Amino acid sequence: MKKNKSRSTLLNRYQQLINISCDLASELDLNILLSKIVDAACEVSDAEEASILLYDPHKNTLYFQAATNLDSLLKRGLVVPLEKSIAGWIVTNQEAVIVDNPQKDKRHFNDIGKITSIECKSLLGIPLLSKGKVIGVLEVINKKGGAFTKEDQDVLLALGGQATVAIENSRLFLQSDSIGEFVHEIRTPLSALSAAAHLLKSNRVHEDQKKKMIDILESEIQALSNMSSSFLDLSRLESGRKQYNVIEFNIRDLLIDCHEIINNETQKLNLQFELELPATLPRIRGDRKQLKQAFINLLNNAVKFNKDEGEILLKAHQGKDLITIVISDTGMGIPEEEQSKIFEKFYRVSSHRDQVPGTGLGLSVVKQIIQGHGGEISFTSEVNVGTTFTVTLPHEV
Repeated sequence: MKKNKSRSTLLNRYQQLINISCDLASELDLNILLSKIVDAACEVSDAEEASILLYDPHKNTLYFQAATNLDSLLKRGLVVPLEKSIAGWIVTNQEAVIVDNPQKDKRHFNDIGKITSIECKSLLGIPLLSKGKVIGVLEVINKKGGAFTKEDQDVLLALGGQATVAIENSRLFLQSDSIGEFVHEIRTPLSALSAAAHLLKSNRVHEDQKKKMIDILESEIQALSNMSSSFLDLSRLESGRKQYNVIEFNIRDLLIDCHEIINNETQKLNLQFELELPATLPRIRGDRKQLKQAFINLLNNAVKFNKDEGEILLKAHQGKDLITIVISDTGMGIPEEEQSKIFEKFYRVSSHRDQVPGTGLGLSVVKQIIQGHGGEISFTSEVNVGTTFTVTLPHEV
């Protein structure tokens, strides 16, 4: 009787797994997909928490990408060493493992418990394998009401197989979609390069025109270089391959740095650049370099799209749980009918395209960075009046 009950329970778990697999197969957004996988892992193994660590073969590093017990800020920020972790052992050996008391296992990576404040009493981990290569590790911890079993391991391996297919499909979809957009966008600068090169080669260009052709070549080459760099940044952010180097730092000092960098440019262009910051701001946790890039991108736009002798304002204030950073300009503004598209990849406001060079990727990168830090970005704009971007970020309590 007990054996039949066990078979029935196992059958129910695999039926549950089939239903979950159908849901995973239909999800192409990688971040949402990974969140669904860790939730499903807890469900099928009856565990308290679960996490996915993705493996970067180029850096030979594991890093957290999704977890039920880590907030969005830390999902991409925590690197796990291969040599001193159970997850690293799973990658190296390409085997599943059950550890009843991880705290006493010499392979256990203790920093996780310190960050999450959750004691790991039991652990089950499996490799995520694609065509014989490890792409990551799926771990569950703290079995409810007992220890992890071979049956739990088999069910989790089955989920891992479905999860791996879903992850690879999501990456391929994102990659093919992005490459198609990129190829479309580089046609214009490539056409200009081709035309300029053809004219120079034909010897039908006067000496005074050659310099113009060479200027065109240099300009379009720079445009392609900028677009390639921005495209790679965005692709890494969207695919989860860009890991945040999370530290605690002073956001006020960062904003002062940004002001000093951009102020040199505003002085050359006779733009007035005001900085309004309180005497103190709370410290935040995040990737300082990435957030600096986001604010510099926004400030560069405020410079590029401003009017002659215009104004820029960078200010910040502290709320109960959030820091608000505001960047305003007195520039061209964005037509109301185009405002819903400005965070889209490669999108450029029609009235700006011939006046100001750009890739149409900067704001997409900014949005990914801000949202990756648990923040939000919004804006208001009026044509010939200016634009104001507002960023909110969580701060340390």
